[in-house]
Amino acid sequence: MSSAPYLAWTAFGVLGTLVVTAAAWELLRQAAPAVAARSGYVERFAVFGQALDGVSTLVGVDALSFVELVPISRAILEVAAGLPTAPLFGTGWLFVLVKLGVALAVVVAVADLRGSDDDYRRAVLIAAGLVGLLPGLSNLLLYATA
Repeated sequence: MSSAPYLAWTAFGVLGTLVVTAAAWELLRQAAPAVAARSGYVERFAVFGQALDGVSTLVGVDALSFVELVPISRAILEVAAGLPTAPLFGTGWLFVLVKLGVALAVVVAVADLRGSDDDYRRAVLIAAGLVGLLPGLSNLLLYATA
């Protein structure tokens, strides 16, 4: 396979991440408007980072037939593979939902720390974002250079 399809999937991963992040943030706005209203860039970064890992994994596993190496991630993908939705939607969708669920749960969990312990809140959110962002970027770089 030439590198052009891999580059296209890399671009799809980035665009898909932006769409998924916006959708997750809208869900937060609907479910917890007070939390969303008090949130800033660091909260959005946490969601974006996790979304990037989820979407890039979906692309790698479902579109490019890569194999997930992280045991917990692989277990989530295996659960999705056993669902009746697998032939139609693939296995990565569940991983995306889990990553977004974790990110949104962290945002909500630390929301009450605003003002009282902003440094701790920011550190937790930045860590949550980086835990997703770094593997997600690694995935996209892998696809772009394949």
